[in-house]
Amino acid sequence: MHGRPIRPIATRAATLTVALFAAAAAAAAAAEPASFFTALDAYGNNDYAACGATLSDLYTHGIPFPDGGELLLIECTAAAGDHAAAFAYVDALLASGRLPLEELRTKQRPGLNALRADPAWPAVLQRVIAEEKKHEALRDAPLRQALLAREAKDQTAQHAAIAAGGGDAWRQTAPVSEANATWLKAVIAEKGWPGTTRVGRDGAKAAWLIVQHADHDPAFQAQALALMQTAAETGDADAADVALLTDRVPIAQGKPQRYGTQFKSAADGVMELQPTEDMQTLDARRRAVGLQPLEAYKAMLSDSYGKPVR
Repeated sequence: MHGRPIRPIATRAATLTVALFAAAAAAAAAAEPASFFTALDAYGNNDYAACGATLSDLYTHGIPFPDGGELLLIECTAAAGDHAAAFAYVDALLASGRLPLEELRTKQRPGLNALRADPAWPAVLQRVIAEEKKHEALRDAPLRQALLAREAKDQTAQHAAIAAGGGDAWRQTAPVSEANATWLKAVIAEKGWPGTTRVGRDGAKAAWLIVQHADHDPAFQAQALALMQTAAETGDADAADVALLTDRVPIAQGKPQRYGTQFKSAADGVMELQPTEDMQTLDARRRAVGLQPLEAYKAMLSDSYGKPVR
């Protein structure tokens, strides 16, 4: 087992749901350097000012957020009462492609609800709608739908293997992973990497997931990593996804990983961290790409797979 990413199929759009990161936030120590996850913990405690201040500082210093984190920046800033700053973030982030615009318009949260009640909202809404139309004009809708369909098949197979206890059950996922990878290789050869601009946040995430599970073809994973690294430079790929694939590639080559995202099952059934470079600065590297501290990540893995993690 290699820390296989599992995405709840029925809750793909719930990027602002506090429960999504609850295990990570609960495991974070009080002395942890300010990060997205300490901000999330503050939000869970209704400390909107602390949440907004932390996320604002991270945003200013270019520290990436997990997928959907930009919406939490707007939510906390607005919930803390600074509507002008929240609207400024909306305008600054609109063109990034990382704002879940439908959730910005409809998600029921204290800060977002307050923004929609603000007299300035109708003008902002018009800009949001215009940006949505602009994004849609650039999208390859059939490719996005194909990616999401293949992601759903992947996740069905992954969840079935986990329910069966892992181990040999992972072999049952091979036909789906291999078919998905063969298909995506052909897509890339014809159209290039399907990034956020072309297939949306969810479509780009699906493409990454297909590659992440293509352990049978490490050369393809290395090829896709190079494409994703280039895409990430312009915001067309998620930094945390790049980090996860960055670890997958050297592990396949028998080398230490960089971000500590890959685990394997030991003889006693416990999931353990695979060899990782420079453990003393690991959490700093993780923070720089929007990943939670290692101990919080272990707690999340344990909760996801129902196994102890060391």
